[in-house]
Amino acid sequence: MNSRFFRAPILLLGLLGIAAAAAAAPEYSQLWGEHGERWPGNGRLPDFSYAGYQRGEQPVPEVPQAANVKDFGAVGDGIADDTKAIQAAIDATTRGAVFVPAGRYKITDYVRITKSGIVLRGAGPGQTVFWFPHGLDEVHPRQGRTSTGSPASGYSFDGGFVSVQGDYQAERLAGIVAVASRGAREVKVDSAAGLAVGQNVLVSVREAPDHSLKTHLYCDDPGDIRRGKKLDTKMVMRILAVDGDRIRFDRPLRFATETAWQPEIRRFAPSVSESGIERIGFEFPGATYRGHFKENGANAIELRQVTNCWIRDVVIHNGDLGINIVACGNTVAGVLFTADPSRGRADGGVAHCTGHHAIQCKRAEDNLITRFEVRANYIHDLSVEHASGNVYSQGRGADVNFDHHKDTPYENLYTEIDCGSGSRVWRCGGGASIGRQCAGWGTFWNIRAARPIAPPPKGWGPVTMNFVGIASSQPAIIEPNGTWWEVFAGDGVHPQDLHAAQLERRMKATRLVSRAAAR
Repeated sequence: MNSRFFRAPILLLGLLGIAAAAAAAPEYSQLWGEHGERWPGNGRLPDFSYAGYQRGEQPVPEVPQAANVKDFGAVGDGIADDTKAIQAAIDATTRGAVFVPAGRYKITDYVRITKSGIVLRGAGPGQTVFWFPHGLDEVHPRQGRTSTGSPASGYSFDGGFVSVQGDYQAERLAGIVAVASRGAREVKVDSAAGLAVGQNVLVSVREAPDHSLKTHLYCDDPGDIRRGKKLDTKMVMRILAVDGDRIRFDRPLRFATETAWQPEIRRFAPSVSESGIERIGFEFPGATYRGHFKENGANAIELRQVTNCWIRDVVIHNGDLGINIVACGNTVAGVLFTADPSRGRADGGVAHCTGHHAIQCKRAEDNLITRFEVRANYIHDLSVEHASGNVYSQGRGADVNFDHHKDTPYENLYTEIDCGSGSRVWRCGGGASIGRQCAGWGTFWNIRAARPIAPPPKGWGPVTMNFVGIASSQPAIIEPNGTWWEVFAGDGVHPQDLHAAQLERRMKATRLVSRAAAR
């Protein structure tokens, strides 16, 4: 973090007497106010309200049952191999929930959902258990590499036994021919022929040889980015208006559209949506964790290039990588991570490490991960890497860390989280020379632990990060164009869940507009 974090504060939030008097009353951030009246929506505090299934505008549905795996030969005794029977039930179902009754189902290979409207549903994570006696590295051996080229397990960073997989089908529709700044809602295109009001599209920019895009996303403070990956940066927007060559969107841009970054509008029509995995336990052997980059591929679930899908009410036991998300606009809710004591070993700076990643958002946008608990000890608990707009909310764990894995994780939100003992909140991974841990506008709101939380170490990210309501003994620093470390007495900042408050405010505004239009 910028060294200004450790200067004498410019503004302290009240004298001792004032703080004591106000301890019993709700306190509000200067970035938000009581009801969002201080929030412009396109400033240093981003709009996270679009995260999750159907942009938070609809609840995750209860899909009617259409099939039962027992009718396809599944046994569920923990001995018979049920992989093919479960896959056959999924393949034979056109739309609806594939029910997996209570039992222990031995899985020895991939189980994949590759079409829309399919839900893999158990009777509850304590009743329907998927048992994986082997890791993916035993089933489909695959060599991988770290960011510096060192050998690694091919399943250290991605992959999952049970997955929902699709394709964004993101071909180019139009080029953006003028610079629009971050926070703008309108762009100029070379042709609007393939664009229409109400259409969801990907707005995309591509890294230039001089790493100027990464530098922009790091707010001109990227650190060492010599090895930075030349990946596209993108976000999903909905078209509100088409006026000649001017396209207006429903939400502000998270990045500028400099011409050197080849900005364009792409089709966004994922081949898979409205599919889910729910009410299932995932269990792997309790053998000692093999070690960092040596994982056996005990990877439970993956979402890849899908939208409006979900994972809910699952338990993952003894996982190397619990949930991997390489997707946009999905919800993960009600997930518990556990591990056998026998699995622990000292590795990756963790005294009793049982796995690599609990949840990872990698090349992922606008996903909501909520109501989770991490009881196992992972090297990286809640990860973001080259990801934006993702929200981790209403979670807790034994000793949670916010793993910002470098390579431009920007505009992600962590809100209403209990980090447990709080010994490693800011501990992160990521290879050398691919940027600072966190990029611009990362936001941490209402974060608590058993001990006071100190600021991240110097150089962790640029000064545009937002820290609001951190349970800390560090005095407040509020600089409108610099460090924002806003602390509160009493029961902390209100609202406690920033994502929920932003969504409620947006939905209220939408209802008011609808009522006015109906008059």
